[in-house]
Amino acid sequence: MIEGLLTTIARLDAWLETMRSPHGYTGPVAHWWESCLLYSGPMIDWRYEGIIAGCLTLFERTGESRWLDRAGRAGEDIVRSQLATGEFYNSSFQVGPIEGGTPHEAAVDVALLTLAAAFRSAGDTRWQGFYCAAERNLQEFYLARLWDGRGFTDQPWNGARVANKNATVLEALLLYEALGGEPREIYIRAAAEVILGTQVAGEDDRAGATVHVGTRAHRLAIPIYTARCACALMMLYHRYPDARYLESARRMGAFLLRSVLSRGTRFGYYRDGRAIACPVWISPSGDVLRALIALQPHMDIPAGMIHSLAQTLIAAQTDAGGIPTARGLGRKGSTREFRGLPDFRDLLPVVGWCDKTFRALALLVEPGAQIEDMPVQDVRLDCSWKTRPCLYEESESTIRLTERRIPRGGRSPLLYEWRKGEVYPRAFDL
Repeated sequence: MIEGLLTTIARLDAWLETMRSPHGYTGPVAHWWESCLLYSGPMIDWRYEGIIAGCLTLFERTGESRWLDRAGRAGEDIVRSQLATGEFYNSSFQVGPIEGGTPHEAAVDVALLTLAAAFRSAGDTRWQGFYCAAERNLQEFYLARLWDGRGFTDQPWNGARVANKNATVLEALLLYEALGGEPREIYIRAAAEVILGTQVAGEDDRAGATVHVGTRAHRLAIPIYTARCACALMMLYHRYPDARYLESARRMGAFLLRSVLSRGTRFGYYRDGRAIACPVWISPSGDVLRALIALQPHMDIPAGMIHSLAQTLIAAQTDAGGIPTARGLGRKGSTREFRGLPDFRDLLPVVGWCDKTFRALALLVEPGAQIEDMPVQDVRLDCSWKTRPCLYEESESTIRLTERRIPRGGRSPLLYEWRKGEVYPRAFDL
């Protein structure tokens, strides 16, 4: 067993509980594309994928019913949130409280269908409600609005076929078929071709990665998205054993191994091969760890590499139980290594990133393990905001950011205060 693994999972679970409201998991979002720091209420996005999968894995490994209960409660959040259009409430993650997020709606379907399979096996009739909600979203949103005959587009108004987004739909459709849904091979195969068509050839540092076509001329190669593609291809290979899928996934695995750094995983590479040094992902690296675990039986993935990345994530956890998002978001895109105080967004733990670490670490738990409850402790950490020295504070109930120096003009040093579970911060001067 990896040292500190069970304690980290217990503390992360306790932190996730502090981020719940009666309507679901809440919290601000920090991301490369943009950050949603104002709206902080419940969002039904890909956070549910990792939470439900992680809880089901822990139920399987530990036999403790609380994990199945946690997963079922999360599934009920989703079903209650489904809109008349078949979409899910506030599914756009960093964009904010907007429906129709991709790959988020498909990730929610993955969560629902994984849960449906588990509940059906357990003889729990609630599986049908989870299955029907996912089926409706796949039919009315993905097949009716995003399918263009060659894959799934980013949005009805954006024709980009993004590899990792097609990968998540692919997973959902495979799970749907496995539960007895109508055959969807034509859509599954087309989504796979989207993934294969974006993979970088050659032998340089970008080789094996998938290009995020939504970045247009920059053609960024991004490990966390490549990792999601690798997981989807492995799932596809087991259902439709085409050697191209396995070979593509192995090449992705080689790229992912090169992306692992001492503090997390690399954000990505520019089109010309330059490595992006800022940010280094921390909690989002859970998806890379999950991909390496999935690929290990099919290629040379050193156990030491998996253990090292897991230990990096374990070491990053704060006493409050969350795991910071990154290092260097304040200088995103820079090719120079970040030095100095972390940005507020670096330290900010995000449910939709921490779920990925939660899910991956759960895969490393040995059968029969027992996970004890852990308390959430207060933390005070130095950071910065717009070059100004600041103090980040987190407790069981609050996240707060204050300036270290007294601002001129008598302005309050309080820049941000969010009471966990609430929809908006009580103080916002960012």
